[in-house]
Amino acid sequence: MKKTLLSIILSSLAIVSLTSCNNPAPNSSTTEYINQKDISVIYTSDVHCGLDDNLGYASLAAYKKNLAKTNEVLLVDSGDFLQGDFVGAISEGEYVVEVMNKVKYDIVTLGNHEFDYGISTMAKRLRELDSEIVCSNLKYTGSKENKIDFFRTYFIKDYGYKKIGFIGLTTPFTLVDSDPTHFIEDGETVYDFGSSSPEHFYKLVQDNIDECKGHGADYVVVLSHLGSLDNYKPYSSRDVIANTSGVTAFLDGHAHVDLPFEEVLNKKNEKTLLVDTGYKMDVFASLTFKKDGSISHEFVTEYEEKDAEVASFVQEINAKADEKGDKVVANIDLDLKITDDDGIRMIRTREMPIGDLVADGYREISGSMISFVNGGGIRNNLNKGDVTYRDIMNVHPFGNELLVKKTTGAKILDYLEFVCMNTSMERVKDGKPYGESGAFAQVSGIKYQIDTSIPTSVVTTEAGEFIRVDGERRVKNVQVLENDTYVDIDPNKEYTISSHNFLLNNGGDGANMFMNDPVVPGPVMLDYEVVINYIVDVLKGHLSEKYATSTGRIEVI
Repeated sequence: MKKTLLSIILSSLAIVSLTSCNNPAPNSSTTEYINQKDISVIYTSDVHCGLDDNLGYASLAAYKKNLAKTNEVLLVDSGDFLQGDFVGAISEGEYVVEVMNKVKYDIVTLGNHEFDYGISTMAKRLRELDSEIVCSNLKYTGSKENKIDFFRTYFIKDYGYKKIGFIGLTTPFTLVDSDPTHFIEDGETVYDFGSSSPEHFYKLVQDNIDECKGHGADYVVVLSHLGSLDNYKPYSSRDVIANTSGVTAFLDGHAHVDLPFEEVLNKKNEKTLLVDTGYKMDVFASLTFKKDGSISHEFVTEYEEKDAEVASFVQEINAKADEKGDKVVANIDLDLKITDDDGIRMIRTREMPIGDLVADGYREISGSMISFVNGGGIRNNLNKGDVTYRDIMNVHPFGNELLVKKTTGAKILDYLEFVCMNTSMERVKDGKPYGESGAFAQVSGIKYQIDTSIPTSVVTTEAGEFIRVDGERRVKNVQVLENDTYVDIDPNKEYTISSHNFLLNNGGDGANMFMNDPVVPGPVMLDYEVVINYIVDVLKGHLSEKYATSTGRIEVI
């Protein structure tokens, strides 16, 4: 619709008040607007560099453009956008920021993975982002340069006829979910996430809600990267809602669950909306504050229309990432294969040199005692000669996160028994691999025998999830590497193990025995980054001395 001169003039008079705890807002305008509109907040979270995954940014941009034909529109994000895929890793989030600027985000808060490239890089990326950065519970307490001094504790958008306050909350578990060393200066932790106690955290949130209300906010919306599930207690979004009041909606992230708008009772038994838009933009959502005072919402799981300009820009960004990905990062002196000499896949049935390399990378980079990598997660050969970033990434490509946990020898024995259920002395049948399992582990820091004459005694659910071992074990003579010597594993002893979150947190392949074990703080990177860093930085491309043959870690008898 063509705008009239009057509507253009009136639109140009809109007042935006930016406020923080340290910089109170001036009195709000009381201007009555002739062309008052409904106000829509479109929200994403945990996109994790998924530029064109699922709905993608081009569909989001089209949805935003269509809604803006009738409504005032704000686009917001609840964190974890800089990291999570090749395009982020290759540019340390720069390419993601370029796309978000193209789509025109207005307000974002931080996810725990915004910190994965370090504080300096994170701050650089967020200064490049043309959005307000709100984080109400993060404070720098050190004596050096405050690299996050441009963050706001909250932001109030003033339309004259309505004010909406936005509070940002980042999970306090970021101190361990990201690399803990990022938050330390001179041996001291100098970043405070407001988590001295749950009560302190709830009060901090309530104080910010009250300040927003005190500056005239008609509605308060929380961009929260807290997670709604029980394992995020006592700082989950549900905990915060139950211990505060005055918030209209929590636009949540961190849990990677699709949670359509749900009404949750707050401290005063009033209804607060809670929503989560899943992972890699399989969903986005909108919340509309209507002129008549009512609120509506939409949970968008399908949207066919795409903004052509944004779609084209995403293609350009992907091409830039591809160009960087094709850059040679190492020259290796050995062919490493997931197959035998006849081209039959063996990575899921036997110890393989490439499996030793990947597992060693996890143990070396993480500093754990033992590491496991499922054979189904090692997908490609690595050929001698010049190797690109993408070549190495294709070996271990899923974008799962390196994780370290503390567990018992008993659970390790159960795990080995579970992943060796299908292992057979016969490894090839009718020209195909026999006894395969994607869960079959390539290992480091541990060795053992699999006695295939003993039938498996593992009991599982119908879905294949581990329940127990109920009989004689086929995994024998399990030994752990300690001080460069292999010693018998102790079922009662605690060991640190490393793998990726697919296995250790999510119970991938049905191996659920480690899911509730405590996380040990360690370096934060994606699976393929582990392999790249190990080959490039540790081995310097010289593989032949360690990986020319298998080293007898897994013996099938």
